[in-house]
Amino acid sequence: MFRNKLPQCITEKVPKYIQNGGSVKNRRLLRRMERIEDVMEKETVSDTQETEGNTNQNNTNNTNVISEVSKNGICSEVKENGHISSDDSLSPEVEIVENGEVDVAASGAAAAANSPPSIVTCHSITNNGPVTNQSTSPNSFSPNSKPPRGSSPQNCSNHNSAANQQHVVHVHISQGETFSVRVGEQIQRIQGPATVRMVSNNGPPLPMPMQVAPGHMVQQIVDEHGILTHVFLSAQPTSMPVGGPSMTVGYYGGPNNTPPHAQYYQGYGPPYPAHHYPHHHPTTHHGASPHVHTGAPTHPHGTPTPPSCNNPSGPVHTGPSQPNSMEGRANKQRERARRKFEERRNQGYYPPQPRPRINGKQKETHAKPVPYEYQQYQGNGMNGDSLPPGDTGQTELAEERKVIQQVLSGTPDPVVSEIEARSALIQLALPEWDPNEFDIDPADFRFTLLLSDKGKEGKYKLVYSGDATEITLKDLKPAIDYHLRVYTSLEDIKGNTTEPVKFTTSACEPDPPSPPKLANKNKTSITLKWNSTCENGAKISTYTLEMDKGNGEYVEVYNGLQRQTRINKLQVSTKYTFRLAAINSIGKSEYSEPASFYTSGSVPSQPDPPMLSEPFTTSLIISWIKHPNEDLFQLQMDDESTGHGFIVVYNGPDLSYKVKNLLRNTEYKFRLAALNDEGQSKWSEVVAYRTKPDRPAPPPKPQIKGKIHAYNFRVVWEPPKDNGGAEITKYIVEIDDGRGYETLYEGSEREHVCDRLTPGQMYMVRVACCNVAGRSEFSEPCGATTQAVVPGQCQVPKLQGKPKATSLHLRWANPEYDGGATVSEFAVQMVTPDNACREVYKGRDLDCIVAGLSPGRPYLFQVRAFNRVGGGGWSDPFEVVSGAGVPDPPKAPHVACKSAYSALVSWEPPVNNGATITDYRLEWQQKTEVTDFAMLYTGPNQSYEIKGLTPATLYLFRVQAINSAGQGPYSPVASCVTPPSSPSSVTIHRHTATATSITLFWKEPNSNGNDITAYNLEVGDKQFTIGAVTEYTIETLQPETPHKIRIQAVNSIGVGPFSAPVRVTTRPLPPNPSKLECIAPAPNSLKLKWGDQRGLDTNHYTLEMEKEDGNFQVIYEGSSHFFKVNKLQETTNYNFRIYASNDVGSGPYSEIYTFSTTKAPPPAVRAPRVSNLSQQTCSIEWQPCKAIQGSSLEYVLQLQGEQEYQKIYRGEDTCFQVENLSPKSDYHLRVCAIRICEDGSEVVGAFSPVVSFTTQGHEPVSPQEADVKQESKLVESKPLTDQQWAMIILMGFVVFAVLVAIIAQQIIKYRSSSIPR
Repeated sequence: MFRNKLPQCITEKVPKYIQNGGSVKNRRLLRRMERIEDVMEKETVSDTQETEGNTNQNNTNNTNVISEVSKNGICSEVKENGHISSDDSLSPEVEIVENGEVDVAASGAAAAANSPPSIVTCHSITNNGPVTNQSTSPNSFSPNSKPPRGSSPQNCSNHNSAANQQHVVHVHISQGETFSVRVGEQIQRIQGPATVRMVSNNGPPLPMPMQVAPGHMVQQIVDEHGILTHVFLSAQPTSMPVGGPSMTVGYYGGPNNTPPHAQYYQGYGPPYPAHHYPHHHPTTHHGASPHVHTGAPTHPHGTPTPPSCNNPSGPVHTGPSQPNSMEGRANKQRERARRKFEERRNQGYYPPQPRPRINGKQKETHAKPVPYEYQQYQGNGMNGDSLPPGDTGQTELAEERKVIQQVLSGTPDPVVSEIEARSALIQLALPEWDPNEFDIDPADFRFTLLLSDKGKEGKYKLVYSGDATEITLKDLKPAIDYHLRVYTSLEDIKGNTTEPVKFTTSACEPDPPSPPKLANKNKTSITLKWNSTCENGAKISTYTLEMDKGNGEYVEVYNGLQRQTRINKLQVSTKYTFRLAAINSIGKSEYSEPASFYTSGSVPSQPDPPMLSEPFTTSLIISWIKHPNEDLFQLQMDDESTGHGFIVVYNGPDLSYKVKNLLRNTEYKFRLAALNDEGQSKWSEVVAYRTKPDRPAPPPKPQIKGKIHAYNFRVVWEPPKDNGGAEITKYIVEIDDGRGYETLYEGSEREHVCDRLTPGQMYMVRVACCNVAGRSEFSEPCGATTQAVVPGQCQVPKLQGKPKATSLHLRWANPEYDGGATVSEFAVQMVTPDNACREVYKGRDLDCIVAGLSPGRPYLFQVRAFNRVGGGGWSDPFEVVSGAGVPDPPKAPHVACKSAYSALVSWEPPVNNGATITDYRLEWQQKTEVTDFAMLYTGPNQSYEIKGLTPATLYLFRVQAINSAGQGPYSPVASCVTPPSSPSSVTIHRHTATATSITLFWKEPNSNGNDITAYNLEVGDKQFTIGAVTEYTIETLQPETPHKIRIQAVNSIGVGPFSAPVRVTTRPLPPNPSKLECIAPAPNSLKLKWGDQRGLDTNHYTLEMEKEDGNFQVIYEGSSHFFKVNKLQETTNYNFRIYASNDVGSGPYSEIYTFSTTKAPPPAVRAPRVSNLSQQTCSIEWQPCKAIQGSSLEYVLQLQGEQEYQKIYRGEDTCFQVENLSPKSDYHLRVCAIRICEDGSEVVGAFSPVVSFTTQGHEPVSPQEADVKQESKLVESKPLTDQQWAMIILMGFVVFAVLVAIIAQQIIKYRSSSIPR
């Protein structure tokens, strides 16, 4: 058994992966990984020491024996290729073969059913760290695994170092078993109990394919320390099939020879109850055992990859153990799972079971106890489904699987609807589950449908598996009883199958019958019979047989239940076509396939001779004519070359046949015979036909005969090896000069002279031959290149550009004919004016520059080309005259200033150097800070007048001459300074205006070399002089008056021009204050009014009120003529003043106005209450009002009968007894408060709402009716008072006034914006 510890990296990566998965199985794996994480952190080197100490103690007690074997013992080494090898012998029971497989088998009495398992434990030991175990669990790998806690990257990167790491494999042998190891030719056997320790310095121990002896099995175990263990059990459990070949446990190679999926541990399916992670089952070299579960689910998110930290063998734990907090968390999880298990067991989910026993005794072990997770037991007192009380993880997983299986088993029965003859609709429903307990996605459920047509207990077939809830079953049989069952599965958990649901398909029309068969025939009748067809649930009532009239129209010839009939009155030797249909109570079936039969007749007469339709080279198409009473034809052929006579080449009903595999241009004889049911006719007359000859084969490659000349060569060729069966009639010769093949010769000769060729040209020659069958393919071409000659004469060279005074540029082209060889170089010779010749250039270029010429001299030039043969002839001479030189620089120009704004520049002509001067270029420089000259004049004149100069400015000038040779050098620079002048024009850039003044702003103009001393201002018709300033204010102007203003500058030389006129209008005067009036005084407010509101008023008003300290405060700003001052005190004097403003400015303040507030009236009294109503009296009560400080209150009660309101009471009381009323009369009451001020004045408040009541009549009225009547009177609507009507009218007037004011303001703004300033 191999046992490997899960690496720590899974505790960091796998939980995140599971949280992203979200399935039930993933949550179980998460809880399992958390438990493994706590246990893994406590594994250190002490595990290895403890294992060795326990092993030594076991050797002393003779319960287990550990063999520490060196190189001379049985110590094995794991090589890099994954094979276990050693220097000593190994047993044939555990055999290490060349391909890396290990055969493990138990021997002796240990093979019995009760033998304990053998264990193989894999450890990885480093020189500087504790022992860890290499994990091979499918869920123990993470693609991005980190190194174990406590280890450094350096330690993790040293995993590949053989010198710093040892890997150990412990093989535990049970009591009574033998472990054999073979190395080379020696075998050593070890008797159990014992533990064999195998050490490897090259890499971690990799599990390899292991052969398990028949009758044994393998189980996977993960103990509380995270150790993954493979257990080889000697006896076969009852839940797994026995027998079969040996089972291959796994397939593994070395570190560099890992097969597909070898890095993932292969698991095995049930029978163990709760396998909480899936496993794959790869095919091994020896095949899978019959008891290997092949339907185990795969990993829900793919197969994880092994951990990596610069070592494919996984991380090695080299750090210290984790603190006690990790252990405490693991203990809490175990305790919580144990309590949950106890609760479930007490609720009756599963009965408590004792710890497994062997032979009636409690199992004892002296080694480290092996946990019960994933174990199966068989034998005396063993139960494969037992769960130890201490293993809370297995209990929780088994409980969850059991609950989920119960949920899946509760799937409702399928509903069958829309049942037809050949289809039915199946509707499925999801099982019910508690979302608080299981987070299951409905899409994870899978339904499996099983269908049986052999009864309820018959064999069921799988018809569907998937997640759909509505399935339509098709291709059913009509009138058949079907039974349907379904079960639901979730990942690897499958629920129970539902009870069978029966449904019956409906009947339909019969199936199409088979075509009728021929029973008998004669010359005038045909007897047909047929087989019965499927009735499809309804008995067949009749068969209908139809016959084709000959035009495609069928007519019924029989209708009945008999399956045989005879058709009479037919014609001799005639073809008849029949079809058959069956009819039942549902309908008529489709017709059968048509069947054709012939009536009997006489033997055919002698046919016509066969005809030749088309001959070919190796075949002939022979055709013939069909006559009545002829069914089949037999064609025979006679090949005289074979001597076999006539043999049959075709036998059938066709009217033509292609005879193949014949010899070309050969004659063959044919004859034909016709056949029918009565016999064979006489043979036709013999005819002979010949096959066509074939085209000849291509001739051999032509050859060049003799020497190749510059303009011709001779070519010869041989006849083809195969002439196609006919004589060669002619040859065709084609030649290609690079522009395509052209026909050069046609004839029977086998040689030809190719002439009129181009020297130095590559030619390709090919030959074809012809016979009566046609032309052959062309032969392989033969290449030949004619001899080259000297190049042809070049064209006259040309002048490139203009000739210069001392040089010129010549260009020429290649000769029209290069003589059949590439032109290699050119030569140019020059003839001077004294007839001397010299070569001025020789090279490959097509141009050259000839230097060293004299200006204005005539020269002759010739050019010729050279190739590998030699030089060609000289070209015609080209005559050219050398160019003239540029002129000399002129003298410095003369500059004369005619005024402050103009100057005259003149110059003398320089030496022209052989060419007439055509132009002069005059340049100037206006600013001293700019170094570049600008062009001023170009032309043939020798003087130029410059205008528009700036006074008192320095100018620089220079000139150059130009002739046909180019531009000469510049002359020396001449300078001049223009005289000063009067100032420039003034520009007014801004002005402001008030009611009586205008202020102007301008920029000082250019003084033109003389400072400005004054300015002349012209305002209308008036003109005056001011100082040298740039702004000035004109005072004492009339308001709202337009003015035209101009300015001119003055210096010592004179006055400058006037500026552009500016038109400015003075502003109007600010408005006078308005009279202030108080139109509505109140106790706490004053409403003020000013202005007469007549005409368009664009003024802005500011109202101020005097404060207690004597200063005025602005209380209103705006264009309105009303303002209400609120939050005032009663009977108090307030001082106000106002001023108006417009666009011109603010006007003066008005005089101070004083207004006083009035006294405040008392608050309104609520409606009085009437009580003790009788025929002549009643009591009136009302609520008192709050008195104002410094005054008292009195109340006035008024009563209205048939006349106006009359005061019946005044006083300070809040109740009054009314007497002397008329019985059964209507009365109205109201109350008001009167404020008595300290000065004795009275202020009357508003009346309360009116209360109406009716006195009682002479009839006795119960108190309840009186109260109801009084309440009805109180609820009646009350008319509006005069004060209320006045308030409504006032509010309407205010709204109207505000709207008018807003409209007027908008009109004023619009007009003010449209008036130009």
